[in-house]
Amino acid sequence: MKVLVLEPDESSRDALRRGFAAAGGSVRVFATPAEAERALAEHDPDVVVTALDAESAPDQVERLRAGARGRIVYALVDSNDLERAVESGADDFLWRPVSPGRVAQLAAAAAQRREREVEIEETRLRLARMEVRDALPGRSPSWISALATLERAAASRASVLLTGESGTEKDAAALAIHRLSPRGGEPMTYISEGESLELAARQAERGTLFLSSVEATSAGFQEAVLRHIERSSRFIVALDEDPRDALDAGRLLPHLHEVLAANTVHLPPLREREGDVSLLARRFLEQIDPSLSLDPDALDALQAHDWPGNTRELAETVRRAARISEDAIGPTVVRSVLGRPLPQARIRRRKAPVVRIAVGDSLADVERRLISKTLEFARGNKKKTAELLKLSLKTIYNKIKEYGLEH
Repeated sequence: MKVLVLEPDESSRDALRRGFAAAGGSVRVFATPAEAERALAEHDPDVVVTALDAESAPDQVERLRAGARGRIVYALVDSNDLERAVESGADDFLWRPVSPGRVAQLAAAAAQRREREVEIEETRLRLARMEVRDALPGRSPSWISALATLERAAASRASVLLTGESGTEKDAAALAIHRLSPRGGEPMTYISEGESLELAARQAERGTLFLSSVEATSAGFQEAVLRHIERSSRFIVALDEDPRDALDAGRLLPHLHEVLAANTVHLPPLREREGDVSLLARRFLEQIDPSLSLDPDALDALQAHDWPGNTRELAETVRRAARISEDAIGPTVVRSVLGRPLPQARIRRRKAPVVRIAVGDSLADVERRLISKTLEFARGNKKKTAELLKLSLKTIYNKIKEYGLEH
């Protein structure tokens, strides 16, 4: 239990320090409000014992609780001023001279309350993890890795950058990050450009602010978001493209990216989630119409698709296929819904070409052959080529032009 004491009187400070330390507390004491305020955010105490401001005690107590869920505030007053302590809104009070027995009593009460809150929080987190597994199902290694990163990001106090192509469930992932965070018991507030950030930040003081498609917002709005992050508001900022592309195109403010980059969660596209198409398709069908089933050939057809619209496209495909099926969804229905012929199995299983190099080959020649073979493997899809080579789309276009590799 972390305790912060604000008390000008030295003998009272010493008595409070000894009393809470004897009860197992980690205690820091301060003589002036300025010193205490500087330490408040850094120390993040569970309990604050404070001498009351003569003119604004209720405001003072409210400020001490601001941004801290479950913080206990004890007022410290002279014995002839107990009424002000009661009116301040503090959880309880002590009076001068400080009684060791009274300190022990309040320390024990705070410890018991803290234990109950820890138990409640552990239960909430267990339920939140169950919600996340239900909202973001998947068994592929890439998806499991993404969810592990998501949970680590949630546990941090820092704001989060959430990246992934359109349709990769970023809204559900944002809610999962919020629910798994220490702020998860409070609301998550959705914001967009044109709304008052000041108002939203006040409303979500102890919760989380979520901004989707940040690349579609103006530089001025992104600067306002950055200012609020620097004031300790917690944001989850979603980006529908590779950060490098957004930065190169001027759609993402570099300083905002710098602040968020250390706590990034990337959701892989559906085409990189091996085996998850079948799992998700069956899940969507169970939600849409449990009386229907998916023919094995229909599942093969779904797995063969590239899914440029990701999970959102798969859900819509299953919904449309269910609407025109009676007993089971077959490959013909899938072909009709997707509006394209089924890829051949041999194409689906094709291996990536090998680029051989030898000592003496120039770096430029190796780079040209690597980009050429990757373009060939991606069937001329420059965005896919950029993803495979982990380069920006702008760089790929420049290299194609430089080496004359138009496909």
